Amino acid sequence: MIVFQQLLKSSGPPLIGTFVKLPALEVAEIIGAAGFDFVVIDTEHALLSVRDVYSLVVVYSRLNVAPLVRITDHGYGDGQRYLDAGAAGILVPHVSNAAQAEVTMKQFLFPPAGTRGMGYAARAGLWGSLDGGPAEYVRTGQEDVARVAMIEEREAVEDIDGILAAPGVDAAFIGPGDLSLSMGVPGGSPPVHEAVTRSIEAAVRAGVPVGTVVQGEEQLRLRAGQGCRFLLVGNDTGMLSGAARRTLAQAREAVAEPAGVR
Repeated sequence: MIVFQQLLKSSGPPLIGTFVKLPALEVAEIIGAAGFDFVVIDTEHALLSVRDVYSLVVVYSRLNVAPLVRITDHGYGDGQRYLDAGAAGILVPHVSNAAQAEVTMKQFLFPPAGTRGMGYAARAGLWGSLDGGPAEYVRTGQEDVARVAMIEEREAVEDIDGILAAPGVDAAFIGPGDLSLSMGVPGGSPPVHEAVTRSIEAAVRAGVPVGTVVQGEEQLRLRAGQGCRFLLVGNDTGMLSGAARRTLAQAREAVAEPAGVR
């Protein structure tokens, strides 16, 4: 399993990843071959089945790209299965306050710290053949998995210090899109920018790896300079859509004035 936790703690520039919404393994190979450090497989906003997620986790792992999964809610079931499938981490959406963070993250920690169940015979335990046995399965599940709290609401920003200090929160992801909806202001507006910056600064002070989604080189440089350890750029559907539009636009421009017409 690629240890995203270790990647976050390494020196050097921030890790660069992208959201994954398509279950096509061909697309996964293209994304992996491009050289991304990690992906976030998006079950919250894409119609991906558990089997789809499992296949993507396996393929991205083999391509040396750390596969994280954004789960749909605060429930235990799917998150547990994704971790046992070998996901490098999970992103928990809409973590609103410290109490909610503690209750939610405990589900993905083994006892006595939490309530995650034993699944040693799953892929994360190498089908029951991990060299260190069940103890190693528990150790890696406890220490190597990244449990990421998503800060996406005004309330979360107001309680950011408490969320960052909650047991089991290994990293934080600031979601400017949902944050703008929660604040009732347009995306990209100064209040959203300030809320994202405030949250990043709090995470850096607390020593908690933090990331966000960015658009364009200016934002990349800004958030990297503020201390983000991981940054997300776009998604697979957007890349495909953008490439299709550019290809068509170039073709239409070329045939608008055929050779010899001028």
